[in-house]
Amino acid sequence: MMFPLPGLQGRVLSFLNESKESYVVISPMQPLNVMEFTLCMRVSVEAVSDRKVILFSYRSQKDELRILREAKGCFGLHMGGQSVMFALPDLSTLGSHMCVTWEAEYGLTAFWVNGKRSIRKVHNVGHIVQSGGTAMLGWDQSAQNASEQQERRFVGEITDLYMWDYVLKSQDIQDVFQLRQFPRGNIFDWKMLSYKITGNVLVLPKDY
Repeated sequence: MMFPLPGLQGRVLSFLNESKESYVVISPMQPLNVMEFTLCMRVSVEAVSDRKVILFSYRSQKDELRILREAKGCFGLHMGGQSVMFALPDLSTLGSHMCVTWEAEYGLTAFWVNGKRSIRKVHNVGHIVQSGGTAMLGWDQSAQNASEQQERRFVGEITDLYMWDYVLKSQDIQDVFQLRQFPRGNIFDWKMLSYKITGNVLVLPKDY
């Protein structure tokens, strides 16, 4: 079942190591028919060596939007059949706050790690992220087979996921990172997120 308000404020989703088919479907508050966005989340993981790790996955009949940890120090944004890679500090068990910003007019794309912006790159100019898809945490909907899916599974904790249908200003991203007052996420808002858990994923207090 989908869980209504009050969402996941003050809580984390814990994806356990022994989970094989465990994921969380999250429901947007409005369709992802967008030409720009900001997506932020806090993630903590165990050592992952050089394997790929899925952080966010959205897929419709005609489109996709995925964020992957590709290898040590390398992250990718995959959207509409095109990919762009960034060299970034790696994930760790101590946690990282990550944001991705993209806009279609110039294709400007950036990753933000703990409030600091990467170099900007040009990606998928003029693209529109199509509505009608499914958004998932812990599961790569574009994996070609069960072995690839298992290799990319997320093991760790996810919290404070927000998504906007526009590019946040730098100060707003700083406020999101520092947990100060910031604009409410109008696509996903952790404080009022509707979600459905499949498999061995726990909802735990953030401060325990």
